[in-house]
Amino acid sequence: MFYASTSLNVDQTQAFLNSQVSSCRSGYTCLKDYAQATPNISADRYCPGGFAASGRDSAAAIIVKAAVGCGISPKVLLVLLQKEQSLVTDTWPTTGQYNAATGFSCPDTAPCDTRYSGFAYQVYYAARQFQVYAQNPTLFNYRAGRVNSILYNPNRACGTKDVFIENQATASLYVYTPYTPNDAALSNLYGTGDGCSAYGNRNFWRLYTDWFGSTISGIDSKDAVSLIYSLYDDILLRTPDEGGVNTWRNYLIGQGWPTVSVANGILYSDEYFLQRIDAAYQEVLGRGPDPIGRADWLNRMRTGTTSVDEIRMTFTRSQEYYDKAGATDDGYVAVLYRTMLGRDAAPGDIAYWVNQIRLQGHGYVANAIWNSFESGTIRLTRIYNQFLDRGIDAGGISSWVPLLTSQGDQAARSAVVSSLEYLLKARDRFPQG
Repeated sequence: MFYASTSLNVDQTQAFLNSQVSSCRSGYTCLKDYAQATPNISADRYCPGGFAASGRDSAAAIIVKAAVGCGISPKVLLVLLQKEQSLVTDTWPTTGQYNAATGFSCPDTAPCDTRYSGFAYQVYYAARQFQVYAQNPTLFNYRAGRVNSILYNPNRACGTKDVFIENQATASLYVYTPYTPNDAALSNLYGTGDGCSAYGNRNFWRLYTDWFGSTISGIDSKDAVSLIYSLYDDILLRTPDEGGVNTWRNYLIGQGWPTVSVANGILYSDEYFLQRIDAAYQEVLGRGPDPIGRADWLNRMRTGTTSVDEIRMTFTRSQEYYDKAGATDDGYVAVLYRTMLGRDAAPGDIAYWVNQIRLQGHGYVANAIWNSFESGTIRLTRIYNQFLDRGIDAGGISSWVPLLTSQGDQAARSAVVSSLEYLLKARDRFPQG
């Protein structure tokens, strides 16, 4: 995973950046909108692909070019940018953040080396440095396959911890950021610990897991079973059978699937599809599905021509739904508000949307209300309540609602149930001894 240099292409990287920030503060350039002229950097044994100059490269292009040139996963570089400077989600980044984007050649006790200042240089040379570590492991203090004594904090009085490093990727991260989180930092994964806490490697692990799913070393057999039980309970609303547990556990532990792949296997199963089809008929049309319609929708979901959420949208554009609303435009808007927003429409809202119906049609109005920020917030809050048993903060809403609009609710469900927070809750809900 760490060295999977083609795990994201430029379009996928750009889509990910777009999903993290809805809009930038006036006068600032967010990472999703950042671009610069880039230099030519000659290939060497650490980065055999080098870096080709361009008159204008987006941040996504720079990340992918560095990843491919140096053989490092673009996901690793995205996490590194967030861990070091919060650039992925920052809505008002400064020039200083871009100049020290990955923290490369920026020691804790001295200013950054100006030779590597600037976003493109920072990304490229950080990627290259990970290959330097990998190709010269004996030159550095922390090595894979042995127990390493690692400081908790730059303050040596805080002490050290003996850590067995399993692989070179982990060793490289410890060389890049030479501190291990203490118990206080680990007990508050999304907050602060104590005066001896350091957060770099903790945050790298947390961010990677939240964004891209757990790695094979991030989940053991007991956690795998806890996760499977939790996914079945939350998504399929039942307890898993023994065969299901064994199958998914083998994928997680035996074959090294990330948790997001297992979560998607359940979210895109026939059982879940049928559950959502039945719910859409009942909640939108007020009746159960007919056998032919049910089979047709299942086939559409299997082939990817529609999603588990688009069925609801399709129903709101149907004649049956319009007739159910009294066969008037006023009634149609009123019922749309109750279906999608869970509230009554104000007279001014009804007047506005009725006029839009006359100008652009019923389908346009249904889509506009569904894709509104209010609707997205409601749907996202339901997802958080269902899977994390909590609401969502304002910052999370501004980051996640654009994902719903661009990729659909299913993408948000997938991201939430493959997050570190969800895994930790699964461990507490379904402990395996």
